[in-house]
Order: sequence, then structure tokens, then C-alpha cells
Amino acid sequence: MGTNTVLANEKKCGTCEYWQGERTISRMIGNKPHSISVKSGSYPCAVQAGKTVQGIGTCSKWKKWSSI
Repeated sequence: MGTNTVLANEKKCGTCEYWQGERTISRMIGNKPHSISVKSGSYPCAVQAGKTVQGIGTCSKWKKWSSI
């Protein structure tokens, strides 16, 4: 399975606290996260019971991932 990149300041599932997929901070600029590498595919969302989402998706329940 591949990966996608999302910017740390984007409100995407890959930067959301509730997304349960694999992700890593892939680039830092000035000691701050700039981009996140998210695993391709659909993964569970902790706030939307029974729903799976992709790291590049969006929703209205977004909450900033604590690691960024």
C-alpha cells in the first residue's frame, strides 16, 4: 500500500486527532511539522462510529492531531 502527503496546516483526516490510520511527520521546517505522510487506504475514525475514511479526506468533526 502506498502513501499520500498532507500539509500539517490542512484540515484533512491525516492531520486529525480522531483518524486511526498510520501516519508520520515527514518534513519539518523551522522545528515545526510541515507535512505528514499518511498510509493510503481507509481507516476507522474514532468520532464517527462505523465509518472509515482516507487520510486525504475531510469532515466537519476535525480536531488537530496532538503531535503537530
